[in-house]
Amino acid sequence: MSVLDGKTIVAIGDSLIYGNKLGNDAVWVNKLAKKHGMTVYNHGINGNTLAAQDTEPKHPGMCIRYADMEDEADYVVVLGGANDKRLNVPLGENDSKDPYTFKGAMNVLIEGLTNKYPKARILFMTNYNRWPKLNKLGVSDIAYVDAMIEICGLHGIPCFDNYRNSGISFQNPGQLAWMDEGLVLGIGENHHFSDEAYDWLLPKYEALLESL
Repeated sequence: MSVLDGKTIVAIGDSLIYGNKLGNDAVWVNKLAKKHGMTVYNHGINGNTLAAQDTEPKHPGMCIRYADMEDEADYVVVLGGANDKRLNVPLGENDSKDPYTFKGAMNVLIEGLTNKYPKARILFMTNYNRWPKLNKLGVSDIAYVDAMIEICGLHGIPCFDNYRNSGISFQNPGQLAWMDEGLVLGIGENHHFSDEAYDWLLPKYEALLESL
Protein backbone atom coordinates (compact mmCIF):
# COMPACT_ATOMS: atom_id res chain seq x y z
CA MET A 1 0.00 0.00 0.00
CA SER A 2 1.05 3.58 -0.69
CA VAL A 3 -0.42 6.95 0.26
CA LEU A 4 -0.51 7.62 -3.48
CA ASP A 5 -2.94 4.80 -4.26
CA GLY A 6 -6.13 6.07 -5.90
CA LYS A 7 -5.25 9.73 -5.51
CA THR A 8 -5.51 12.53 -8.10
CA ILE A 9 -2.32 14.16 -9.42
CA VAL A 10 -2.21 17.29 -11.56
CA ALA A 11 1.04 18.24 -13.30
CA ILE A 12 1.97 21.39 -15.16
CA GLY A 13 5.25 22.04 -16.92
CA ASP A 14 7.22 22.11 -20.13
CA SER A 15 8.45 19.34 -22.45
CA LEU A 16 9.99 17.46 -19.52
CA ILE A 17 6.46 16.97 -18.15
CA TYR A 18 4.71 16.64 -21.51
CA GLY A 19 7.23 14.09 -22.80
CA ASN A 20 8.55 15.97 -25.87
CA LYS A 21 8.52 13.52 -28.82
CA LEU A 22 7.48 10.54 -26.65
CA GLY A 23 4.30 12.04 -25.23
CA ASN A 24 2.59 11.75 -21.84
CA ASP A 25 2.65 7.97 -21.54
CA ALA A 26 6.45 7.94 -21.24
CA VAL A 27 6.66 10.57 -18.51
CA TRP A 28 7.26 9.57 -14.89
CA VAL A 29 4.09 11.38 -13.72
CA ASN A 30 1.87 9.23 -15.93
CA LYS A 31 3.81 6.06 -15.12
CA LEU A 32 3.42 6.81 -11.43
CA ALA A 33 -0.31 7.29 -11.87
CA LYS A 34 -0.63 3.98 -13.72
CA LYS A 35 1.32 2.15 -11.01
CA HIS A 36 -0.84 3.50 -8.18
CA GLY A 37 -4.24 3.66 -9.87
CA MET A 38 -4.17 7.45 -9.70
CA THR A 39 -6.21 9.88 -11.76
CA VAL A 40 -3.69 11.99 -13.69
CA TYR A 41 -4.06 15.29 -15.50
CA ASN A 42 -0.91 16.20 -17.41
CA HIS A 43 -0.75 19.85 -18.45
CA GLY A 44 2.78 19.78 -19.82
CA ILE A 45 3.37 21.77 -23.02
CA ASN A 46 6.54 21.60 -25.10
CA GLY A 47 8.40 24.92 -24.97
CA ASN A 48 6.28 26.41 -22.18
CA THR A 49 7.61 29.02 -19.78
CA LEU A 50 6.65 29.47 -16.17
CA ALA A 51 6.48 33.25 -16.65
CA ALA A 52 4.44 35.28 -19.10
CA GLN A 53 6.36 36.30 -22.24
CA ASP A 54 5.67 37.72 -25.70
CA THR A 55 8.46 36.05 -27.71
CA GLU A 56 6.52 32.82 -28.23
CA PRO A 57 2.95 33.79 -27.31
CA LYS A 58 1.18 30.66 -28.60
CA HIS A 59 0.79 29.25 -25.08
CA PRO A 60 0.40 31.36 -21.92
CA GLY A 61 2.93 30.84 -19.15
CA MET A 62 2.21 28.41 -16.34
CA CYS A 63 1.54 31.35 -14.02
CA ILE A 64 -1.53 32.08 -16.17
CA ARG A 65 -2.78 28.75 -17.45
CA TYR A 66 -2.78 26.99 -14.06
CA ALA A 67 -6.20 28.63 -13.54
CA ASP A 68 -7.70 26.36 -16.22
CA MET A 69 -6.54 23.14 -14.52
CA GLU A 70 -8.93 20.76 -12.77
CA ASP A 71 -10.34 22.04 -9.49
CA GLU A 72 -9.63 18.94 -7.40
CA ALA A 73 -6.17 17.46 -6.73
CA ASP A 74 -4.40 15.57 -3.99
CA TYR A 75 -0.97 16.22 -5.50
CA VAL A 76 0.23 19.06 -7.74
CA VAL A 77 3.59 18.94 -9.53
CA VAL A 78 5.18 21.96 -11.25
CA LEU A 79 8.34 21.72 -13.35
CA GLY A 80 9.71 24.72 -15.22
CA GLY A 81 12.48 27.19 -15.83
CA ALA A 82 14.18 25.76 -18.92
CA ASN A 83 12.25 27.88 -21.40
CA ASP A 84 12.32 30.96 -19.20
CA LYS A 85 16.09 30.75 -19.55
CA ARG A 86 15.85 30.01 -23.29
CA LEU A 87 13.53 32.97 -23.93
CA ASN A 88 15.49 35.38 -21.73
CA VAL A 89 12.88 35.99 -19.02
CA PRO A 90 14.38 38.34 -16.40
CA LEU A 91 14.84 36.83 -12.94
CA GLY A 92 13.19 39.77 -11.15
CA GLU A 93 12.91 40.45 -7.44
CA ASN A 94 11.81 38.26 -4.54
CA ASP A 95 8.80 40.41 -3.63
CA SER A 96 7.62 40.93 -7.22
CA LYS A 97 4.20 39.98 -8.62
CA ASP A 98 5.23 40.87 -12.17
CA PRO A 99 4.36 37.76 -14.23
CA TYR A 100 6.88 38.79 -16.90
CA THR A 101 9.73 38.10 -14.48
CA PHE A 102 10.61 34.63 -13.24
CA LYS A 103 10.40 35.37 -9.52
CA GLY A 104 7.25 37.43 -10.00
CA ALA A 105 5.63 34.60 -11.93
CA MET A 106 6.69 32.15 -9.23
CA ASN A 107 4.95 34.26 -6.58
CA VAL A 108 1.80 34.53 -8.70
CA LEU A 109 1.78 30.79 -9.42
CA ILE A 110 2.37 29.67 -5.85
CA GLU A 111 -0.31 31.96 -4.46
CA GLY A 112 -2.71 30.85 -7.19
CA LEU A 113 -2.07 27.15 -6.63
CA THR A 114 -2.37 27.34 -2.85
CA ASN A 115 -5.70 29.15 -3.21
CA LYS A 116 -6.96 26.73 -5.85
CA TYR A 117 -5.72 23.64 -3.99
CA PRO A 118 -5.57 24.64 -0.30
CA LYS A 119 -5.14 21.06 0.96
CA ALA A 120 -3.13 19.56 -1.91
CA ARG A 121 0.47 18.50 -1.49
CA ILE A 122 2.32 20.77 -3.91
CA LEU A 123 5.80 20.03 -5.25
CA PHE A 124 7.88 22.31 -7.45
CA MET A 125 10.75 20.79 -9.41
CA THR A 126 13.65 22.66 -10.96
CA ASN A 127 15.20 22.26 -14.38
CA TYR A 128 18.08 19.80 -14.88
CA ASN A 129 21.69 20.33 -15.96
CA ARG A 130 20.89 20.59 -19.66
CA TRP A 131 22.43 23.54 -21.56
CA PRO A 132 25.39 25.30 -19.90
CA LYS A 133 25.44 28.27 -22.29
CA LEU A 134 24.28 31.61 -20.85
CA ASN A 135 21.22 33.29 -22.36
CA LYS A 136 21.16 36.82 -23.82
CA LEU A 137 20.78 38.26 -20.33
CA GLY A 138 23.96 36.48 -19.25
CA VAL A 139 21.95 34.14 -17.01
CA SER A 140 22.56 30.41 -16.60
CA ASP A 141 20.25 27.43 -16.03
CA ILE A 142 21.35 27.23 -12.43
CA ALA A 143 20.30 30.84 -11.74
CA TYR A 144 16.69 29.94 -12.60
CA VAL A 145 17.07 26.79 -10.50
CA ASP A 146 18.22 28.80 -7.49
CA ALA A 147 15.50 31.42 -8.04
CA MET A 148 12.81 28.72 -7.94
CA ILE A 149 14.26 27.21 -4.77
CA GLU A 150 14.46 30.64 -3.13
CA ILE A 151 10.87 31.68 -3.89
CA CYS A 152 9.46 28.29 -2.89
CA GLY A 153 11.35 28.60 0.39
CA LEU A 154 9.77 31.98 1.08
CA HIS A 155 6.33 30.39 0.69
CA GLY A 156 7.12 27.17 2.58
CA ILE A 157 6.55 25.08 -0.57
CA PRO A 158 8.73 21.99 -1.19
CA CYS A 159 11.05 22.30 -4.18
CA PHE A 160 13.21 19.47 -5.46
CA ASP A 161 16.55 20.50 -6.95
CA ASN A 162 16.83 18.36 -10.08
CA TYR A 163 19.95 20.21 -11.16
CA ARG A 164 21.95 19.07 -8.15
CA ASN A 165 20.08 16.06 -6.78
CA SER A 166 18.34 14.16 -9.59
CA GLY A 167 21.38 11.92 -10.08
CA ILE A 168 21.17 12.45 -13.82
CA SER A 169 22.84 15.06 -16.03
CA PHE A 170 22.96 15.79 -19.73
CA GLN A 171 26.55 16.92 -19.17
CA ASN A 172 27.60 13.40 -18.15
CA PRO A 173 28.76 11.49 -21.26
CA GLY A 174 28.50 8.20 -19.40
CA GLN A 175 24.75 8.72 -18.96
CA LEU A 176 23.90 10.59 -22.15
CA ALA A 177 23.74 7.60 -24.52
CA TRP A 178 20.80 5.96 -22.70
CA MET A 179 19.07 8.95 -21.12
CA ASP A 180 18.87 11.37 -24.07
CA GLU A 181 15.67 11.00 -26.09
CA GLY A 182 17.24 12.23 -29.31
CA LEU A 183 20.17 9.84 -29.19
CA VAL A 184 17.91 6.88 -28.42
CA LEU A 185 15.62 7.83 -31.33
CA GLY A 186 18.60 8.33 -33.64
CA ILE A 187 17.98 12.02 -34.34
CA GLY A 188 20.89 13.52 -32.38
CA GLU A 189 21.03 14.63 -28.77
CA ASN A 190 18.21 16.99 -27.75
CA HIS A 191 18.55 16.95 -23.96
CA HIS A 192 15.12 15.48 -23.32
CA PHE A 193 14.55 12.22 -21.49
CA SER A 194 14.28 8.79 -23.05
CA ASP A 195 11.65 6.30 -21.90
CA GLU A 196 14.37 4.49 -19.95
CA ALA A 197 15.40 7.71 -18.24
CA TYR A 198 11.84 8.34 -17.06
CA ASP A 199 11.76 4.78 -15.69
CA TRP A 200 15.06 5.47 -13.92
CA LEU A 201 13.71 8.66 -12.34
CA LEU A 202 10.37 7.19 -11.29
CA PRO A 203 11.39 5.57 -7.95
CA LYS A 204 13.08 8.78 -6.80
CA TYR A 205 10.03 10.92 -7.47
CA GLU A 206 7.65 8.28 -6.15
CA ALA A 207 9.46 8.31 -2.81
CA LEU A 208 9.55 12.11 -2.86
CA LEU A 209 5.78 12.45 -3.33
CA GLU A 210 5.11 9.77 -0.72
CA SER A 211 7.13 11.82 1.78
CA LEU A 212 5.24 15.09 1.30
